[in-house]
Amino acid sequence: MLQNTFLKLARRASTITGTGRGFLRKSVPAAATTKPKIDNSSFQPVEAKETFTIASEQLISKQMVQLLEKELDQGHSIDALKSFNGALSNLSKEEFGRKMGPVFAEMAHNLESFNPVFTACMLKVQMTLGQSDYERRDECLQSLIQPLGGEYGLCAGHPLLKTHRKLFLEWYQSTTGQPLSELKAPEPKASEQLFSKMMSDVTSGGGNEGVIAQASYALGYNLAVEYLAAYEKQWLLDSFRSLDEKFLKSQGRKVEWEFLEIHAEGEPEHADLGHKAVTSFVPSHHQNILGQAMRDHDKDFAKFYNKLANMLS
Repeated sequence: MLQNTFLKLARRASTITGTGRGFLRKSVPAAATTKPKIDNSSFQPVEAKETFTIASEQLISKQMVQLLEKELDQGHSIDALKSFNGALSNLSKEEFGRKMGPVFAEMAHNLESFNPVFTACMLKVQMTLGQSDYERRDECLQSLIQPLGGEYGLCAGHPLLKTHRKLFLEWYQSTTGQPLSELKAPEPKASEQLFSKMMSDVTSGGGNEGVIAQASYALGYNLAVEYLAAYEKQWLLDSFRSLDEKFLKSQGRKVEWEFLEIHAEGEPEHADLGHKAVTSFVPSHHQNILGQAMRDHDKDFAKFYNKLANMLS
């Protein structure tokens, strides 16, 4: 699935015009009520064989993970994202120019801050070497590494694509008419605080003891990041399309939509992979640890977006 998205983008890289035709789901500007489609129906726990470690533990079920995901559908972050997108889509042209600078600075920092978090999650799984089944571990790591590689334009069997940071720069400049290097805004304190909290949560394994428990926590945290990002990026695309109709077009802006389109299309696939990573590795008796991690990120992420919403109020 993820590779299919990159292949589409590779073919369309020189032709995307901002209309979003072809591979976007239906947008609902400013409403922030549409749930992104995350299809994990085909994922089943891996049936790992006995190796040099014991692989007899029952893995967490797909159904249990889906129940935990449904908690996120009604969680703190969803309310915060609705508040932010409501404020964003209601901005006037004058308010956009006056208020969005600090928000863009937060977004720029936040975009890159997730990559160390993903790397830390992978390391937690790798550190179970000698205590986890290698087939389960490898299956899990394959799912984790694909979204991280995509952030840097990596797609197996194809030349390097643009990094997501490069796509962000193009989107920002086309939207504001200014290069990101000239953005004059305060330090992105909200994103820095979120980054610090995420790294602390993951590297400590949520305070759980034992490498398997800490890996289970990291996988739950990773899943929550990817699952909520599906909402985040789809609604952000919807909001900016609304602003484009309100005043960006009339200002002569020709928005480079590729950054938002890639994420709106790709984040549900990343969430699928996060789900698969969990069901291929996490023992069933770590259900509470998994839930703890997902709720921790939900609270962390909600605080960040509530701060961004306040910047626009």
